[in-house]
Amino acid sequence: MNITKKEIDDLSLQVTVSVEENDYSEKVKKALNDTRKKIEIKGFRKGMVPLGIVQKMYGRSILLEQVNTYISEALNAYMEKEAIRIIGEPLVSEEQAKTDWDKDVDFSFSFDLMLAPKVDVPINKDLHIPLIKKNVSEKDVERQLETVLEQQGTLQVAEKVEKEDLLKVDLRQGELLISDSYLNLKNVAKQKDKKPFIGKAVGEEAETDISVLFPKEADRAILLQIKQEELERFTNPVFTFVIKEIKRFEPARENQELYDKLFGPGNVTTHESFLEKIREQIDLNNQSESNYRFGQDVKNILVEKAGLQLPEKLLKRWLFEGNDGKFTMEQIEKDFPAFLEDFRWQLVRETIMKEYGLKVEKDDMAQSAVAMARYQFAMYGMNNVPDEHLIKYAERMLANEKEARNLYERAEENKVISYIRENVTVDIKEE
Repeated sequence: MNITKKEIDDLSLQVTVSVEENDYSEKVKKALNDTRKKIEIKGFRKGMVPLGIVQKMYGRSILLEQVNTYISEALNAYMEKEAIRIIGEPLVSEEQAKTDWDKDVDFSFSFDLMLAPKVDVPINKDLHIPLIKKNVSEKDVERQLETVLEQQGTLQVAEKVEKEDLLKVDLRQGELLISDSYLNLKNVAKQKDKKPFIGKAVGEEAETDISVLFPKEADRAILLQIKQEELERFTNPVFTFVIKEIKRFEPARENQELYDKLFGPGNVTTHESFLEKIREQIDLNNQSESNYRFGQDVKNILVEKAGLQLPEKLLKRWLFEGNDGKFTMEQIEKDFPAFLEDFRWQLVRETIMKEYGLKVEKDDMAQSAVAMARYQFAMYGMNNVPDEHLIKYAERMLANEKEARNLYERAEENKVISYIRENVTVDIKEE
């Protein structure tokens, strides 16, 4: 066996591993004999199949497997001996000659290696990172109060049509009748186009051009309860609307029933305590936003300080080949700047974890999962989910391999950013 290396550039190497028949022949013989002991062929007792038949049936695949294993082990041992640290996986060189597995006995394989850059980002008090803190204003509380009442609002029956009502209508045009369609006047852009409906009651009619109401074909198709491609059969856009129902969105009323629904029975009983709960929620949201912005600043500042240069051409090849053609080179080129940014931060993050002895523990994973569960429920307006439900939901997330991997990365990132926050100078700026 012989191994040589050639520098492609400052960021990558080409390593060639050459093997001769005597390097792997014993391993091939052993594998053939092991296969002979296991296979069963009619006319022969188990383990007594002639070696020539085994060779003919399995020789090529065994040779390929044993040579590839030998090459892989030799390459890994060489990289360890030479202290070659790489990113990604070794890539078969584009200059690699085609191998004839039926005739060749000596083999030579070349690999392109992407060298891992040296990451040097000291974490100490000389490093300054801003932390933006946003105070809760009375206007914030007023706006959030309106939002909460809107979110908890309901549709109520109304007697006469107003500009943002939801109408259930029949559409008529000659003998054509389209029953029980819905017209949301809130989605009609211009006030003047709503006028035919304003002030009408149930049972009354309004005539209008639907192409004026809804310039977009998709919206007209929904109104007419058809597929968009069917619109061409409606040459006349003027319809008579017969109003069957008028519904109006009404914000929720502030009362004890609302307090109990939002915060649990008896936890809030006055307008003042309701406002205090809103203020607390805004403050929590502000803290989350502040922490997020701090994390983004950490990434940007540390990646810039590290100044990592990467073998971009080989990285693109690695992404293309490693994803088995799921992405075209055009797609990889398009998304590559964002990938580079994330990849550089990943290298910095992994270095900090190793250099400062940080580890993701089981509790870190659990906290990450619960935080993600709480965030997902909050997206649907469920801000008071009991802890036991959050924990059960988090446990299901951790049982899913893909989600668990994402949660591990999130936990690792939180661990790194928390460590940085404790060990650098944090410049607090209030907004």
